[in-house]
Amino acid sequence: MQPPKSIREVRFRNRQKPGLEIEIIPVESLFRRKFSAVLESPERIHFYEILLFTRGAGKHYVDLHEYAYDARTLFFVSAGQMQRYQLNLDAQGYIIVFTPEFIYRNATELNLFHSLQIFDHAIFSPRLQLDAEQHRVMTTLCEIIAHEYDKPVDQWSEEILRHVLRLLLMHAERIRHASALSQTVAPYYHEFVAFRQLVQRDLARSRQVNYYADQLAMSAKKLNDLTRRVLNKSAKDFIEGEVILETQRHLAQGAIPVKELAYQLGFSDPTNFVKFFKKHTGSSPADYRQNFLSPA
Repeated sequence: MQPPKSIREVRFRNRQKPGLEIEIIPVESLFRRKFSAVLESPERIHFYEILLFTRGAGKHYVDLHEYAYDARTLFFVSAGQMQRYQLNLDAQGYIIVFTPEFIYRNATELNLFHSLQIFDHAIFSPRLQLDAEQHRVMTTLCEIIAHEYDKPVDQWSEEILRHVLRLLLMHAERIRHASALSQTVAPYYHEFVAFRQLVQRDLARSRQVNYYADQLAMSAKKLNDLTRRVLNKSAKDFIEGEVILETQRHLAQGAIPVKELAYQLGFSDPTNFVKFFKKHTGSSPADYRQNFLSPA
């Protein structure tokens, strides 16, 4: 048996146009490159990715979950998430990758609010199914971005690309906003984002609801009310879910020892870490890693 390989950490690098923090790639071009083994292996990305399919059907994998797609499917994969492609030589579409700095540059307050909300994987699925008109609009915007990207870079290139990308994201947010979930979340989204960012920053420091409530200058009751309105779960459940997700991401990479991971995630006793993980997943960290990296 071959030893398990670590998941690749993929960082943004535009080799074709150095200095430009956005890149657009035709799906069919990517799938026809001669590295199918790499594409079909999990990777953890450190940029934002939009994946629009215009032809074909198959599966795409985001954070250990399987999602079906067809010729009207749009994916939003956030920085820090894991993904895996399913090679499909009949598929067509567009892959747009960019850094947060690219979209934030010269942004207004409204742009800042809407730009990356669509990527919030704690609330929304990464998969967005489009109707015919929505798909036509998204395809047209991707074509405009691709057309501009293929031109020689000049003093207007970056701003044109940024504005069209923001337009695409706002159209996507409009589609998402039509859902009942999005309308329920909207009044509480700013407060929830502040909470989520704190959890991501201080996950190894504390898993206590009171700690985060104090940081946000609110009561634990109000914080629980917030997460129940946004996620239909308690603040404690959200915090522990983030611990489990981060644990699974690390375990899937295959390199870090379980004991070291326990300390890295703020557990003083590795035994308690193993019990915590098994309680939430039904599997020990070692078994989870083995099953993920060496599937039957």
